[in-house]
Amino acid sequence: MPSLIARITGFVLRTTGIYRKMFTGGPQFGQNIAKARSQPLPEPNAKARRKLHVEQSEFGGRPVWTLAPKDREPSAHILYWHGGGYVYPAADVHWAFLAHMAQVHGWAVTAPLYPLAPESDAEAITNWAMEFYRQYVDDKGGAPFIMSGDSAGGGLTAALAQMARDAGDANAAALILICPWLTLDPAHPDQARIERRDGILTISGITDAGRIYAANLPLTDPRCSPLFGQWHGLPPILAFGGGDDILVTDARALKAKHPATLYRELPAMLHVWPIFTFRESREAQTEMAAFAASALT
Repeated sequence: MPSLIARITGFVLRTTGIYRKMFTGGPQFGQNIAKARSQPLPEPNAKARRKLHVEQSEFGGRPVWTLAPKDREPSAHILYWHGGGYVYPAADVHWAFLAHMAQVHGWAVTAPLYPLAPESDAEAITNWAMEFYRQYVDDKGGAPFIMSGDSAGGGLTAALAQMARDAGDANAAALILICPWLTLDPAHPDQARIERRDGILTISGITDAGRIYAANLPLTDPRCSPLFGQWHGLPPILAFGGGDDILVTDARALKAKHPATLYRELPAMLHVWPIFTFRESREAQTEMAAFAASALT
C-alpha cells in the first residue's frame, strides 16, 4: 500500500486540480502557459545555496544551473533535463529534488533551461539541446556522466541519447528516465481509464502540448517521440512509472520494446513521483544514486 503521505498528496492534487488546470488542453491552455511564464523563473532556493555549490551560467542565451556538493568530490556527474510538457519551465519541485540529490547523494547536477514551445519547437529545441550536450561532453574531457530527465525531460533525454548514438558522439554511461513522455500521440486505450486517477496530467493537455512542441514534425518523429526511434546500442536505462499516471503507458511500452530496461513501477503513484519527498520517492532516489554509481564503476 502507498505511504500515507503519498496517498494524501495524490488526493490533494486530484481534488484541487492545481496541476491538472495547467495541463488541460483547449482554449485556456495557451493562456495558462502565458500566465505561468509571466512569473519569475523558479531557481535553487536559499537553503540550497547555503548547503551546496550553486552556479548559474549561460548557453545559447539560456540559463544553465549547476548544483554540486561543497564538502566532497561528486559521486556522479548528471546532465538533467527538466519536465514541464516542453511548455513550462523548471518548477520548485525540480530544484528541491536536484538539491536533495546533490546534498544527500553527492551528485553534481547540470540543468540547462532549454528553449520552450510555442516560441520554439521540437526541431529547434533538440538541436539546441544537442549543441549543449556536445559542449557538456567536451567540458568533461571524456569523463563519464549520467543523463536523466523527468516527463518531457525524460523524452528529451531519450531523444538525445538516440541522436548521439546515430551521430557517433560519446554517449552517457547510463540513462535515468523518470515517468518519461516518449510519444506525443496519446492513443493508448489505457490512458482514458488512468486519467480519472491522474492528479497532474490530462489527455487533452498532453495532446495540445505535444502538437505545439512537434510543430511541423510528424508526431512519430523520434526527435519528439523517441519511443518510435531505435533503442539498440544505448547505455543502460533505469526507468520509473506510476500506476496513476497516464504516461505510465509510455514507460511500459519502453520496457516492452527494450526489455533490458530496469523498470520500476509502483501502483497508485502519481506522475513524476520519484522527484517528490514521500517515502517511495526517497527510495527511488536512493536507487537512482546506486544505479548511477554502478554505471560509473
